[in-house]
Amino acid sequence: VCLHFNRMSTEKETLQRRSQPVPGGQQAPPAQPPSGFTPNPQGANPNGHLQPPLHGANLPSQPQNLPQGGYQQQPQYIYPQVPQYVLPQNPSLSQQPPTGYIRYNLNHPVMFCPTPAPKKSILEAYLLLIVLGLFGGHHFYLRRPVWGILYFFSFGLLGAGWLIDIFRLPVLVSRCNNDASQQNPNLAMKKHLDDAYVLWFPGGFLGLHHFYLNNIGLGVLYLFTFGLFGVGWLIDACLMPYHVKKANSNIPDCIEKSAAATCILAVSPAGLLGAHHYYLNRIGFGLLYTFSFGIFGVGYIVDWCRFPILLKRYNRSKEIGHTSHKHLDDAYLLWFPLGFLGFHHFYLNRPVWGLLYMFTFGLLGIGWLIDLCRMWKLVENCNKEIDERVHLTRNNRSVANPNYIPGQYYGNVPTTTVGGHVSVSYGQFGPCPPGYSNPNPEIYPTQQNGYGSVPGMNDQPPPYEAASIPTKGH
Repeated sequence: VCLHFNRMSTEKETLQRRSQPVPGGQQAPPAQPPSGFTPNPQGANPNGHLQPPLHGANLPSQPQNLPQGGYQQQPQYIYPQVPQYVLPQNPSLSQQPPTGYIRYNLNHPVMFCPTPAPKKSILEAYLLLIVLGLFGGHHFYLRRPVWGILYFFSFGLLGAGWLIDIFRLPVLVSRCNNDASQQNPNLAMKKHLDDAYVLWFPGGFLGLHHFYLNNIGLGVLYLFTFGLFGVGWLIDACLMPYHVKKANSNIPDCIEKSAAATCILAVSPAGLLGAHHYYLNRIGFGLLYTFSFGIFGVGYIVDWCRFPILLKRYNRSKEIGHTSHKHLDDAYLLWFPLGFLGFHHFYLNRPVWGLLYMFTFGLLGIGWLIDLCRMWKLVENCNKEIDERVHLTRNNRSVANPNYIPGQYYGNVPTTTVGGHVSVSYGQFGPCPPGYSNPNPEIYPTQQNGYGSVPGMNDQPPPYEAASIPTKGH
């Protein structure tokens, strides 16, 4: 654009000089164009410059007024040179760069370093503790607003927290300055043992230490049971380091259950209602404890000793998958004192015997006494039946789908029919088609074609004819 403007200015000055009269009364002869140059060709402007063709215009295949032998080369127009503008040599300007034109590097990232928080003084903290400590003034000063609000509405945790803070205030000031210097957001979320004990006494009866340690369930339970009637509050005095360690760890609660929580729920009066069984996802035993008041107190006392076994059993089932095996300790717990009603038989998947015991009062007590000696055999037989059922289910799925993986759901596999007959597999009890293993090679030898061969039978087993379903009225 600048070049075009300069060119137009130069041409205007040239025309003005040509239009001026020559000193002597004669006009200057017009400038003659070079030889071979057409003054005003077709499509040119009055100044003699060719105009570019419009977009989409039909151009002639052969230029006019030119011989047919080809195009005549036109001489290129030489534009007059524009004098280059040179800045004046000013030593003051050459030494200092112009302030009106500053070039910024936008690609370079700009880093903003936050200003470190000022350190807190232990003298000022003690001054606020003495004057406004019951209202949480020192906690607001040390950037602990939640504790400040708690102290403000509880009058310094009824004075107990204010008294403890007199001795631990240097630790709080040092911790505040350390967190401000490192500027790590994870440090603000870290739980501390001293804070947990301050909330435990006397706010532990309301579960304040559990709310602080993110144990919301136990906190609500303590809130409505007054610290599990004081029993859970006393147990937490010994288990507080474990609670703090677990709160600071990265182990999610959905993978493993807490041993401390299981112990508190089992030993506290909430165990009479089966709280520890609900916690370990033993809903059946939880309901039984709720309606039988901990199976008349016997199961509640037994669970004091066996809750570590229950916890280990639950965590193991989470690792290897859910198992429906029955356990001897649960069977004996149901045998006494509910064995007269056949509860242990219902537990071992023997509903007929359970009903028989219920209406005969444990076969007049005789069957109840015999079950005391044969209980281990009943549990063993029940687990064998469960294993066989699981194994048979997996085999049926693997026959229907060779790519079957245990534990993965594939939906309902449709049954194929050929000519009104149901096709079955002989993978376990007869000749095997290709791709299936033969469990009894000594009975059903395998040929090269992949099918089993049994004398007197064809290689391909006959299809099994499905029995007809009788209609109504036959």
